Amino acid sequence: MIHVSNLERHYPDFALNITSFEVPENTITGLVGVNGSGKTTLFRLIAGLAKADSGTITVFNENAWDMPVSIKKRVGVVFGESGFPGSFMIEDVKKSLASWFDTFDKEEFDRLCAKMKLPSGKPLNTFSNGMQAKLKIIAAISHKPDFLLLDEPTAGLDVTARYEIHQMLQDFMESDGRAILISSHIAGDLEQLCDDFWMIKDGSITMHETVDDLLNRYGVLYLNDEQMESLDDAAVVARQKTRTGWKVLVNDRQFYEENYPMLHMDKGNIDDLILISEGE
Repeated sequence: MIHVSNLERHYPDFALNITSFEVPENTITGLVGVNGSGKTTLFRLIAGLAKADSGTITVFNENAWDMPVSIKKRVGVVFGESGFPGSFMIEDVKKSLASWFDTFDKEEFDRLCAKMKLPSGKPLNTFSNGMQAKLKIIAAISHKPDFLLLDEPTAGLDVTARYEIHQMLQDFMESDGRAILISSHIAGDLEQLCDDFWMIKDGSITMHETVDDLLNRYGVLYLNDEQMESLDDAAVVARQKTRTGWKVLVNDRQFYEENYPMLHMDKGNIDDLILISEGE
């Protein structure tokens, strides 16, 4: 659904440079990285809100910067800074969506708002952060898109609100031929939702891996300097110097469990991947 090739976008103090990136249909794909790594810049380029200096982005095989309306209607977008006017009520949101999208499903919108217990008689500026986030997701999916582009949709939310949003996204993916690209600072969100993920660092993609492989194969070793010196680094992905020694991320946990049984090792996760890679 999304294909990026040889993409470059330059700013005075930052450059995005992505050789290859894609989101196939029937998958939920995560994009991970620290603040300032380029996640939102890439999302804006995919959404057609900015134009690259060189390279290509295609959305349903159409150039992202010249998408016809018929293609734009197939994309649902949520950005952290986006939203409806605070004076709006649910009915105002529904009227706006109905005027923008001929595919807008009023009954589905009402059903989801009721399911998420969103108050219909109050202005949006009285909604909690969780209510605001749920409404953004409902608005994005109620015009029946095939692809969702979600930039930090659960940021700042409690466990209950995040779970309810996860349920909406999983329900969305029950129909064939859909896909989601999502970024999040909450590793647990991505590990629960995503099929695969890409890591971005300093504007470049540094890794593409399935979530299953990360959880099943990766591990974190805790070493002193002497152990670090003698370690076979054939499967080392990243290493970080700590106050007491080293944290080492490896992509073959079984190899080190079998050959270094005396070493302490934990299973790997997305947080480890980001923290150790950034700490190199």
